[in-house]
Amino acid sequence: MTGSIEASYQFLYDISNDQEGEGGDEQSKQKQKGKKLKDDPNFRILMQELEKQKATGFELHPKMEELSNILIQHFGRQDEAEDTRVMVFSSYRAVVDRIVEELDKHRPLLRPTRFIGQATDKHGRKGLGQKEQHEVGYQCTSGIVF
Repeated sequence: MTGSIEASYQFLYDISNDQEGEGGDEQSKQKQKGKKLKDDPNFRILMQELEKQKATGFELHPKMEELSNILIQHFGRQDEAEDTRVMVFSSYRAVVDRIVEELDKHRPLLRPTRFIGQATDKHGRKGLGQKEQHEVGYQCTSGIVF
């Protein structure tokens, strides 16, 4: 779902508002690139269109719809006694957040939880510490979340 309109908007917003570079010369280069983007009339038109879509809610990516359907069908068929779990992998934290948000709409059938690495992301949000990761793992194996 990294190719979703929402993920694309966030990426473009970040690079045009200097959320990418880290440190010295690299940060300066990123600022220059962001300024060039902001000055480009085509980029401004694109961002205005994306802002309109954001205001009304981005359309759900087809992969998200398919993921929801597959999981609803899977867990809808399971006997309560059957022990089954699912892990969905993603490379980007923003996509993880979106997946959890969307699957959370199907509680109590689906009980998603966020499981991410320990590093702090480029927005300053901390990852899960080792203790928190162990807790999520325990909750998954004991059936509290899946």
